[in-house]
Amino acid sequence: MLKRRRKTHKFKRNIIYSTATRRRIMLRNTHKKVIWRRRLFAMQLMEAQIPATPVV
Repeated sequence: MLKRRRKTHKFKRNIIYSTATRRRIMLRNTHKKVIWRRRLFAMQLMEAQIPATPVV
């Protein structure tokens, strides 16, 4: 299986050759993705801790 190239190279190149506004938008977009992934992971942990209670 071929290894995928990491995104950092592309990301750094895009940052170097972009305007300040575009740079800010790109950083905000990546930050949103990180926050979203963390939230999903936290939800998974919460579901794993609390056993499902049967409805009577």
